[in-house]
Amino acid sequence: MLTRALLPGFLCATALLAASGIASASPPMPTLTADSVDHPIQLDGEIDDWEDVEGILVPLSGEGGADQVELRAAIRDDRIYMLAIWDDSSESDLHKPYQWNEASQTYERTDQMEDRFAFSMPISGDFTANKLDGSEFTADVWHWKANRSNPVGLAHDKWWRVSRTPFEGSREFETANGETVHLHRPSDAGDRLYKPVRYYVKEGEILPLYEVNGEARGSVADISANGVWRDGRWYLELSRLLDTGHDDDAVIPPNGTIPFAVALFDGVSNNVVDGGMHSVSELLVLETRAASS
Repeated sequence: MLTRALLPGFLCATALLAASGIASASPPMPTLTADSVDHPIQLDGEIDDWEDVEGILVPLSGEGGADQVELRAAIRDDRIYMLAIWDDSSESDLHKPYQWNEASQTYERTDQMEDRFAFSMPISGDFTANKLDGSEFTADVWHWKANRSNPVGLAHDKWWRVSRTPFEGSREFETANGETVHLHRPSDAGDRLYKPVRYYVKEGEILPLYEVNGEARGSVADISANGVWRDGRWYLELSRLLDTGHDDDAVIPPNGTIPFAVALFDGVSNNVVDGGMHSVSELLVLETRAASS
């Protein structure tokens, strides 16, 4: 059972040093503000709904993603909405699809990868933007996938547990300083969001490897999402209840702050063993300012 924690405010290291009278040269973490809006936000890939919402431009580091992403956030009633916009020269909306081999009269799996976006925030522990830096925490992860979640209007709701102590279901990884951490990245509770399928006769030259469950229920289906690629950019909108009532989800305060991080995958693998081809942000802060009821 996960421990859910309401985080009404996030006290960063800069504030702690200031309280102790020690000066800090570290700049404050970039803050994304989510104010209340009085109009509906449609998850349609259009940004007319966001014209009056200020955002931030977040630099990203790493390979296999993007150099930066524009983020905007808003609150309406008991839901939070997020918009992510980033440059991508091609739309990668297939993940390891089958290619028909005429010689062998069979389908063979290809290496093509889908585009993806991940948003993570703490449930408990010492949350960081790097799950392999030796910190111990449990995190809520919204993993949008162009092939394995977008067709049914969802992001894949997952959670991570990172510990320096082995636990059931975890895999062992080495950190940059040679220490060992143990990581588990399961789906949230509920139905399976997608599953692989097989084809035994030719039905086309290229066929999807995964069948996505459009009727998925449970915590795994908490996050509504729609990503639209046009003119060399992805426009991704996500929405979720501030408090889902599920143990495997973080509680986003209606008025307060919570740290978060984002990552982008431009049709590449995120296999940690292979070095995790993706670009990531530093630690960020989401500040919510819901209207008084």
